[in-house]
Amino acid sequence: MVDGSVTVDRQANVPELVVAASGSPIGEISFLRGAPATATVTAKTRISALVIDDPTLIRIEDNPELSAQVSRQLALIAEERSCENLVLDSTAKAFVSAPGIEVLMCRNAEMLQRAQRLRYTVYCEELGRQSPYADHEKKIISDDLDKTGHTFIAVEKGDTIGTLRANLSREGPLGVLEELYGMSSSKNHPQSTAVCTKFIVKKSKRGGPTSIKLISAVAKYGIRNSIKETYIDCIPALLPYYKAIGFTVVGEAFLHRENGLSHPMMLDVLKHGKRLSDERGVREYLRLIVKAQFFKLIDGLS
Repeated sequence: MVDGSVTVDRQANVPELVVAASGSPIGEISFLRGAPATATVTAKTRISALVIDDPTLIRIEDNPELSAQVSRQLALIAEERSCENLVLDSTAKAFVSAPGIEVLMCRNAEMLQRAQRLRYTVYCEELGRQSPYADHEKKIISDDLDKTGHTFIAVEKGDTIGTLRANLSREGPLGVLEELYGMSSSKNHPQSTAVCTKFIVKKSKRGGPTSIKLISAVAKYGIRNSIKETYIDCIPALLPYYKAIGFTVVGEAFLHRENGLSHPMMLDVLKHGKRLSDERGVREYLRLIVKAQFFKLIDGLS
């Protein structure tokens, strides 16, 4: 908004909040995440505004530094409660071991499409989002990183229940992620760095061993390819879990086009990779969950 003022009604039983116009974004969460609006905005005066649509954002992404600045600014006003847990059930519910889960690297178009279809199922059907990368006819989500990425899928009894994608920096451009994650400041970039994206577990399988199996498979792959640092973005609800695994926050929060408010994180593969690649069943996973709850408690007190 450039000029004017509005009222924002977030809940029926909460008084309206008057928002000064100059510099205030409107509809950014609904637009960027493709989710239903979280509030009703009503103009109190004549309004002037700059409109940002998908073509505009695509042009902005041609300038990674500017695109990262815009994303971080939007993150400051994003609501953390709008984030969704796509990997773990935050209650860390009990589960039994699942030796029938197999993690595979996608070696052909059919396997990759299974991963892309799971993305669509979770983002568009489960969460009701309209991803800018969604193909609603094929019911898949695919973006440019699929061209150079190494996508892993977790399969159980023929059903794809999880997926995670790794891109080695030396193999192709990472777009705005390189700026958002602050990778250029690392002495290991680009020869020994990677990014992990599109980490999703089927709703009925969250809270089980699927996520750790995917992480272990990607850790093994990173070690084999001499990766020293792996970067990922994490929604606030999952910060304790990623910290327990060994990730550290390495930059300012930003607004992810699909996940919402996200924190860039980095894993020291030389320090943690061997441990993560050595999958030893549910006991290790449970230890991570206990450690995660400790981090969650500490974060709540700080």
